[in-house]
Amino acid sequence: MKPLVAATLIAALAPAVPATAAAPEPAPAPAAARVAGPDCPPAAARVRPGSHVRERNELTPAEALGVERELRALLDRLGLSAPEAPAPRDPSPRRPYRSAGRVNVPVYFHVLHDGASGNVSGAAVRRQIEVLNRAHAGGSGRAARTGFTFTLRGVTRTNNAAWYRDPERYESTFKPRLRKGGARTLNLYSADMGEDLLGWSTFPWKYRAEPKMDGVIVHPGSLPGGTIQNFDRGHTATHEVGHWLGLYHTFQDGCGGEGDRVADTPAERDPANGCPEGKDTCPSPGKDPIHNYMNYSHDRCMNQFTRGQATRMHQIWTAYRATNGTV
Repeated sequence: MKPLVAATLIAALAPAVPATAAAPEPAPAPAAARVAGPDCPPAAARVRPGSHVRERNELTPAEALGVERELRALLDRLGLSAPEAPAPRDPSPRRPYRSAGRVNVPVYFHVLHDGASGNVSGAAVRRQIEVLNRAHAGGSGRAARTGFTFTLRGVTRTNNAAWYRDPERYESTFKPRLRKGGARTLNLYSADMGEDLLGWSTFPWKYRAEPKMDGVIVHPGSLPGGTIQNFDRGHTATHEVGHWLGLYHTFQDGCGGEGDRVADTPAERDPANGCPEGKDTCPSPGKDPIHNYMNYSHDRCMNQFTRGQATRMHQIWTAYRATNGTV
C-alpha cells in the first residue's frame, strides 16, 4: 500500500455488468476486533501525509524471509530456478530472469458508490486502465517494459452506502459477492476510505488460502483526474497493482537486510514524500528511488518500474497465479 504521503487500452470493451443495489445488512465485527495480517487493511494501505494511520503494508524481515523461501521452493519445483536474492546495496541492473513472456491480465472494475457519491464515470475507469498500461509499457532511462498489459472486461456498480463509506469494515462482505474470475484476474474496487487511506492490496501468496479476498481497492479520488491533490493521476492503482503482482515497497527492510529483493532499486531508509530529488538515506550506492511506482512519492514524480521489478513480477506470476486454477 502506499500512503498519501506519500499499451494502449483495448478499443472495444465488453459491456458493463448491470448496476446492482445491495441491501444493507448487519455489520460485521468492527475492524479493530479483527486480527490484522501483513496485507489486511489498512496493512496494504497507502496513507495520506500526516495521517495517524500507521502504514503496515510492510512485511517484517521475518515475514519477507518466509515468503522468499516459499517462492524459491515453488520455482524450484516448477524447474524455474530463481536467482539468488540480490544484495540490497547493489543498485546496478541485473540480467533479467527467464521471462514468462507477455501476460495479459483481465480486469473487472467494481464501482462502489452512495448515490452520486463515488459513482465514477466509465471514462474515468477506462483512463485508469490506460494509466496501468502506460506504466507497464516502460519508456526511456530506467523505466522497464514489464510485459504485463491490462484489459478491462467489465464494470459493476453497486449502490450501497455502508460498503462505499466503510470498505475496510465491509470488505469481507462485498468482495465474495462481487469478485469475478480466478487467480489471474485483477478485481479492482473503488470506495471512499476517508481522510487517511488511498488504497490497499492483497499479496499473491494469499490467494490460495483466501481467493475471494484477492484484489485491489482504491479511493475514487485517486483515479486520473480525481479530487485528491498530488494523488490524482491514477498511480495509487499502479502502486497497489504492483503489490498484487508481488512487489514490496522500495523501502522494505530500510537500509539493512535484503530490501525489496530487487537489485536495481537502491536501498532506502524511509518512504519519499512529495518529489524529493537527491534524497539519499542509505550509505549503500545509489540515491533513493523516488521515481519508482513502489515508493510513496506524489503521482507526478512516479514514472518507472525497473527491470529487476519486472523480473520479480514474472517470478511471482509463475509461482502463484499462472499455476493456480482458472483465469
